[in-house]
Amino acid sequence: MSEYNTEQKRALLELLKKNCDRAYSIDQLIDMLKADLGSDAPGKSTVYRLMTRLVADGRVKRFVKGHTRGFVYQIIKNDNCHYHLHLKCTECGRLLHLDEKTSDELLEKVAQVKNFSVSEDDTVLFGRCADCKI
Repeated sequence: MSEYNTEQKRALLELLKKNCDRAYSIDQLIDMLKADLGSDAPGKSTVYRLMTRLVADGRVKRFVKGHTRGFVYQIIKNDNCHYHLHLKCTECGRLLHLDEKTSDELLEKVAQVKNFSVSEDDTVLFGRCADCKI
């Protein structure tokens, strides 16, 4: 089945790329799309459907929002995101990328200590970034 690049999908991807350093809930994305597109903004069910597909395609990461049952979404900047760990600030929502060497060293240490293999694609370390620690 071929994939269509609809105007709604293009607008959503453009919005995510423009705000690539933050994660947003579906409701926040809808509000931002409405502010940009007015009555042409996609509806809630369309945004959910598009986000589900973008997550499945590996173009967007989905995170649990704090200690809730809600999710936030953030676009993946490049294809190399699968080869390193990420740090997620619980205060401002920024996603920081660890370099591959540091990620490999941490994963190797975990494997040595606990003989445990960590999935890089699904692993995010949560804490506070340097700006929020102040």
